[in-house]
Amino acid sequence: MRIAALDYGTKRVGVAVAHTEVGIPLPAAVLPNDVEQIARWLEREGIQQVVIGAPYLMWGEGGERLREVEAFAEQLRQRLNIPVALLDERLTTQEAERRLREGNYTRARRKQVVDAVAAALLLETYLQRMRAP
Repeated sequence: MRIAALDYGTKRVGVAVAHTEVGIPLPAAVLPNDVEQIARWLEREGIQQVVIGAPYLMWGEGGERLREVEAFAEQLRQRLNIPVALLDERLTTQEAERRLREGNYTRARRKQVVDAVAAALLLETYLQRMRAP
């Protein structure tokens, strides 16, 4: 099954994709935050399930941003008619930034790809949880 993770941002959405049989998530795209454009991209890629990063606050509560993501997830569910799950994404963007800095990416290049790398980290976590006994 092809699964995608989305790192939601108010302007951009990072996308990563993996086949559950292989289980290796790869950064795939950074798209404008437009439900219709994202839905078309997911359909074109044959995505059968979506995981979206849920931005919980550090102490575990949800805020206004979480409500935005929940509304976005519901719009995708209705538009695509495939499973859409939310997964705690605390610190994924910071981890993505750290990995990109260690890889000697320039600040400009990091800005271009950090959302997709954060989505890949989110998908990696989701796939690990799926495989856990």
